[in-house]
Amino acid sequence: MMNLLKSMDLGSKDNLTFLGLSIVLSLPAILLGQNILFALPVIIVIMLSYIFGERFIIAMIIISLFTLVGDLNRALRTIVQIVDVALLGILFLKKFGLNFYSYPLVPKSVRFFVFLYFSSMIISSVMSNYPFAGVGLFANQLAFLIIAYLFYAIISSENDIRFYFTSVFVVACILVTFSLIAFSMGEVSLIDIISPNRPRVSAIIGNIEASTNFFVVSFPLVITALFLKKANPNRLLYYFLIFYFSIGLILTMSRSAIIGILVSSAIILFILKRKRFYQLVVSLGLIVLLFFFYPPLNELMTTFLRIESGMSARDYVWKMSMDMISDHTIFGIGPGAYPNEMINYFPYMLNDWWGKLFIYYNEVTGGANLSHNFFLTFFTDMGLLGILTAVSLPIIYFRIGIKAIKKFKNGPDNTYYLIIGLFAAGVSVIVRNLFNSIGLLYVGGIHTDLPFWLVFSSLIYFYMVPLPAKEITEDQIKTSVI
Repeated sequence: MMNLLKSMDLGSKDNLTFLGLSIVLSLPAILLGQNILFALPVIIVIMLSYIFGERFIIAMIIISLFTLVGDLNRALRTIVQIVDVALLGILFLKKFGLNFYSYPLVPKSVRFFVFLYFSSMIISSVMSNYPFAGVGLFANQLAFLIIAYLFYAIISSENDIRFYFTSVFVVACILVTFSLIAFSMGEVSLIDIISPNRPRVSAIIGNIEASTNFFVVSFPLVITALFLKKANPNRLLYYFLIFYFSIGLILTMSRSAIIGILVSSAIILFILKRKRFYQLVVSLGLIVLLFFFYPPLNELMTTFLRIESGMSARDYVWKMSMDMISDHTIFGIGPGAYPNEMINYFPYMLNDWWGKLFIYYNEVTGGANLSHNFFLTFFTDMGLLGILTAVSLPIIYFRIGIKAIKKFKNGPDNTYYLIIGLFAAGVSVIVRNLFNSIGLLYVGGIHTDLPFWLVFSSLIYFYMVPLPAKEITEDQIKTSVI
């Protein structure tokens, strides 16, 4: 230890800087006195940011955006978003400055989608009976896509992407932990969890479907990491994450999330472990058969998957949307016009239990489209251009994702497996949007949609980045052309 101290240059610039920073950080202890505990988290974050650099700052931005903008403290939401977006903008300007020509490009297909999306909103608004109802939605979505672009632009390497999703894992763990705390402090018992009228437990983010999106994105990335190497030193950690995320799924019991995870797992197995893919298909087939012919399993699965609740009134919501589409096929009802039009197509009496529930959902979502299907949402709001926009997003995603997979097929295994995990994660979000409107482009919601766009941005990075010269083959050159 003494030899180490002797070898250190205590008068170096770095050490003097750290000493000065320590003195500055000691000032809150003098000024705040017994209230110093309130400043400790901020001080710790500042010190860690100084030690670990920009990646730690980005990780804190992601974690705070997803955990401090939910229901934990609504008053804090705006402040957190302003601070985080400002930090993100500073990092972007630090990297690129005001030289617009140096800003990273996105593929032409993505630019086409953005142009088509906002054009559809404008045209539909002009032709709507409520032309100004979508102004707020337009502004929110524009701001959201700018934030998504900033996250894409500051990606410099594969390690940045890994930091992104390590942060998402942390968010998922925080959500599970707070849900467990809510479960333990509530009046819900383990018997209630397996009862026919079982409650759904979630914390921090009140929208259960939004909170389960983090599990949907995390699962495929953890699974591909497990497949990477048998001697992986982090295998125990990955197994723990799967176990912990599974607890979160059990507490929230989102059927669309489970379907999404099954789809992503099937994609991963089909690409990487074809034999296990067939085993999965056979196993699911046997479970379905047992479900029909073995009563105890039938009862267990019926309770666990809330089958007795049917489509949870989604069939009525879909019928409402189809009726709206029938009456407004070409231009739709207009962005933001759903709360004004839904009463005209209401399938319930207003004083009915379901009627009161729908009115409550309409109020808490700020009048968002409740179609519970991404494609129906765009079709009802923006008509034919809307459904064209909705269909184009997964097509563009599949095109970019598949080309990125082919491009790196002969590259390093850790990169190839990561890309497959990302692709499967995005597909699972798209699939669950057949049953929900949350996760792709939902009223500019950061905690609802940003996980998917972090995935998409990462795939775009791999799609756009040139391969090292020694890895480029004739086939890879063809698949990397934009």
